Amino acid sequence: MNYSFSNLHPHTMKVFFISILISFYSIAYGQSALNILDLYHETFADVNARIVEANPQIGDYYYHASIGGISFQAVALPAGQLKNENILLDFADNRLVIRIGTKTFFPGLPYWQLAPIVQFVNSPFSVAFSQSGNSTDKKVARCRFHPAFLDNLLGLRIFQADQLNMADVLWDLPVDAQKQTILATSEQGFLPVMDASLHLTIYNKLSRGEFTSFVLTDKDVKFVFDTDESGIKITGQPYYFFTRSSSDTTNLRRLRNLLIQCYDDIESNAKIILKNEYTPALNPRNNLSGLVEALTKRKEEQLFNPYSVHFLTKALSRLDSINSLTDEQMGMKFQVLNDYSESFKPYWDFLKRFNPLVYSTVENTAQWSAFFRYVKQVNPENWSQFVKKVEAESNSDAPAVKTPTSFELNYFRFFDEKEKSAGNE
Repeated sequence: MNYSFSNLHPHTMKVFFISILISFYSIAYGQSALNILDLYHETFADVNARIVEANPQIGDYYYHASIGGISFQAVALPAGQLKNENILLDFADNRLVIRIGTKTFFPGLPYWQLAPIVQFVNSPFSVAFSQSGNSTDKKVARCRFHPAFLDNLLGLRIFQADQLNMADVLWDLPVDAQKQTILATSEQGFLPVMDASLHLTIYNKLSRGEFTSFVLTDKDVKFVFDTDESGIKITGQPYYFFTRSSSDTTNLRRLRNLLIQCYDDIESNAKIILKNEYTPALNPRNNLSGLVEALTKRKEEQLFNPYSVHFLTKALSRLDSINSLTDEQMGMKFQVLNDYSESFKPYWDFLKRFNPLVYSTVENTAQWSAFFRYVKQVNPENWSQFVKKVEAESNSDAPAVKTPTSFELNYFRFFDEKEKSAGNE
């Protein structure tokens, strides 16, 4: 039997749409989530759509605009008394073994962190995560990960460290479709709880920042490793690097109109010169070089159409002038906020207390990446053998995880949380 909305009684219509709304709510809430954020896991035909393979250019506008995110590139140095000591890495009985001189150490770095970090260091790329992907055409994921951190728990923890501007969810941990907190074996027993005092401290600092973007980096951080009776100690912490961008929208709009006029003038005069030989394949907006090449072959037609040649040449000249403008001349300003970035560094310890699992894990990633890079440089043969042993291990000490391709605010939970907060006041 077929039904039409027009045949439904108004009361029935209301019940019908309420039921759909409730159904949608349960579906949205049932997927993996981070507090009031829904985490999506779209499928892409090309696996490369979900990965980022790049090296950071901290302080460069185009890097911050197109990639940004999180990157770790530093190389640690040994403490003074260790400079001449031989360092060997090993992996035995599913644990990391480090020999420095005559001493042997067994760091408590769990395998779910060790394996991706080793893969990360062994690659030529040091960008760990970016959420600057353009997902509007569904060809590239918004959230992209270094291959070492794709679809594993360490990648999920790294993803969360890029949500600094969302202090309301930064304390929490993701849950799976059954609403169970996603934890590794080494993290069992941890219960995320928001510390209101820390939340206010972090929120107030961020609200005074006047930044438009940030990256998490270890650029110029001096990581140093040392040993004592308790084991290996690595000092040095990553930090957030803040920037501010602004644009003169009036000037950008004017330049856009000039650009449109340039292409229109080029196309209209090219059609006069080329006549029937002009095809859509020669559209100057996407094949300017092909069009110019075709025009240079029609010298005879150029002689018969001096005015078209004149206007076309002027349009090409204007286009060249627009293309040669600097960012500042176009009305785009990019400012590195060194003072604010420096003032935020002490807040790293606040963040580690606010969300111990996320920030301790991310700190581990930066510190051990720097340590392993040092060993890779000074003893490449041992490093290669070590990598093979780590890669050969198949036992997992963390749940299977799909890292998100995108995320968005769930307004149902958002208003629920607001109502709870209001009720507690």
